[in-house]
Amino acid sequence: MDRLDIAIGHQLGALRIDLQLGVDPGQTLALLGPSGAGKSSVLRVIAGLLNPDSGHVRLGDHVWFDGAERIDLAPEERSVGLVFQDYALFPHMTVLENVEFASVDAAPQMLGRFGVGELAGAMPSSLSGGERQRVALARALARDPDVLLLDEPLSALDTITRRDVRSELAGLLAEVPVPTIVVTHDPADAAELADEVAIMDDGRIVQTGPLSELRENPEQSIVERILGPAESDKR
Repeated sequence: MDRLDIAIGHQLGALRIDLQLGVDPGQTLALLGPSGAGKSSVLRVIAGLLNPDSGHVRLGDHVWFDGAERIDLAPEERSVGLVFQDYALFPHMTVLENVEFASVDAAPQMLGRFGVGELAGAMPSSLSGGERQRVALARALARDPDVLLLDEPLSALDTITRRDVRSELAGLLAEVPVPTIVVTHDPADAAELADEVAIMDDGRIVQTGPLSELRENPEQSIVERILGPAESDKR
């Protein structure tokens, strides 16, 4: 497994994105920040859905994008598993057919791994939020990707379901051996899902580290506003 390294320079309307990030194999990084900070655009750049003005996207020695060298692999040439905010399951396909879209051979194993094998013949409209998420993850990982990207994977769930599914997702991500990035605006999601957190605001990374360290030692006021007070300040 290889490390994911990205550097992005891109003008997106009024927002200028300038950042560098690295994610190790088996590590989950939460990209945490307010709406409009550019978080989802970072995932789109990695997946090849957005062509930045400059920078690079590299997985180990494999170059997916390099603005200076004019290298830009198409999305299908990048080994990425992407889970969209609304899960983007095909409504006219069964659960099994959705996962087979990524890999016919891997589909049965992935459905079993995520505990939805008995739902193979069900249509997405009949699934709960947690079940839809598990199917979306099964489809993303059926490709055997080298990078896993999740864009606000819990935002479509109600509060009670979100808490339960968050805990389940944390267990699943702990077993994923590839670099993983989770985009979220909720510190509770970042706390449970990620090994490390990158605070993003206005197109740039403000501070990176374990969530507990960021709370105890915020380097800028925006970090404290996003995360809330440290536990020591609540006493």
